[in-house]
Amino acid sequence: MTKDQAEIIRWAQSVGGYFTKQEACRQAWLGGKYYMHPEKYVGDRLSRMVDAGLLERTAPGKYKIGKGKKNKPATVDANQPELFK
Repeated sequence: MTKDQAEIIRWAQSVGGYFTKQEACRQAWLGGKYYMHPEKYVGDRLSRMVDAGLLERTAPGKYKIGKGKKNKPATVDANQPELFK
């Protein structure tokens, strides 16, 4: 977990665990880092945190603290089984 991700998690805990993308953008330590289009960059960061399992998206633009990292099972292409033997 990066320093910025840890700050987002701490802030989310301080506001009860649920927040919106707009609320995250208003935080000077997050949205203030970007000169142009902070909504895009904050949204990208939140999406990466959802992919990692650190956050859960409850609705478009609404988030809550996740349960941890998601385990993604390795996939084997049916056309190349001997590659992994």
